[in-house]
Amino acid sequence: MKRLGVRADGLFKIYHLEGAGGGEKRALDGVSFIVHEGERVGIIGVNGAGKTTLLQILAGISTPTSGRIDVEGRVTSVFTLGTALREELTGRENIYTDGELQGRTRAETAALESAIIEFAELGDFIDRPMRTYSTGMKSRLAFSLMVHVNPEILIVDEALSVGDAHFAAKATAKMHELAARGRILMLVSHSMSAIRSMCSRCIWMSEGRIRMDGDPAGVTDAYLDAIRRSDDEQLLRSFRREVSSQSLMPGWGVGELRFLRTGRPEELSVMQTGEPTAVELQVQGTPASRFHASLRIRRLDGLFVCESQSAGIGDGFVTDSSGRARVVADLGALPLNAGIYSLGVSVSTAAAVAARRSRVFEVVNPSPHPGGKAVLVVPIQTESRSVSA
Repeated sequence: MKRLGVRADGLFKIYHLEGAGGGEKRALDGVSFIVHEGERVGIIGVNGAGKTTLLQILAGISTPTSGRIDVEGRVTSVFTLGTALREELTGRENIYTDGELQGRTRAETAALESAIIEFAELGDFIDRPMRTYSTGMKSRLAFSLMVHVNPEILIVDEALSVGDAHFAAKATAKMHELAARGRILMLVSHSMSAIRSMCSRCIWMSEGRIRMDGDPAGVTDAYLDAIRRSDDEQLLRSFRREVSSQSLMPGWGVGELRFLRTGRPEELSVMQTGEPTAVELQVQGTPASRFHASLRIRRLDGLFVCESQSAGIGDGFVTDSSGRARVVADLGALPLNAGIYSLGVSVSTAAAVAARRSRVFEVVNPSPHPGGKAVLVVPIQTESRSVSA
């Protein structure tokens, strides 16, 4: 019995650009890896990273400019889920049409018909024209057709959004079942949760190269962190005037101002609405000095959002013998809705304001309220504590 496998060795794919500028584009830049039988490999990266080019070479649709690709096994590739379905035919007729395209006899397709229909969960719609189907229904049928052709090496590009949570769980289980039978799965997706749930390995591509290859949880976390830092840098470039640091009394300053996930040291640069969030500030002052701190948040269109008055985020803090202190303000479940905001912090002694610092940050809302964009989504409360430096 043959063993399935994929081996890429030094793959380059170079496109020569036409027009006045000319030049060339390296879609792949020396890509090498080995995929063994039974592996489920997710491929991630921003648009233009080379993911689709790589899959097209693996599927035999494109050839590399240089390098070698060895594929042991029959490849089934899906680059746009549902494109082979014909709108004028019923779901059942599409099953048999797809069977012909896959080279199966009518009897072979008939043996799979019930399993395909049951998995797709289309009910009576199976005998209605495809033009009456919702996008989700078409995707479910296309996915069911794909996984019932018994592929040896299945390559899927951007085709994992195949329905509701119930069907997504079925799809994940089916992918695991295929891999358990020794099949190889290679999936491209922008959904990190899909990569984590479906894959046993993850490859992060950047500018035509492999930047990281390993456990899906570790690779996707690193990828998201890089995206957040890139977004943060873009915010700083766009709204530099909103970022400032002032020392108003000799020896005083706020050296660092950052967001953390509550209860964890993980720094955040792009926050989600409702995410447990805290603000951390590093204070430098005169040794053994008492101070209090306050914060203010406003949206960058000038809308004032909230302010903690006087001892709002903490009073009676004391710097240590070196003049340092660390203060953490717990915002709870982040009450801000999607938008870009400015956070300002003031540190004051009994005499006057000693130092200020501000920064910009972005909030995203994965489940926006259907009524529009409110500023706050829950009442804001802050609770703070002083932490030894």
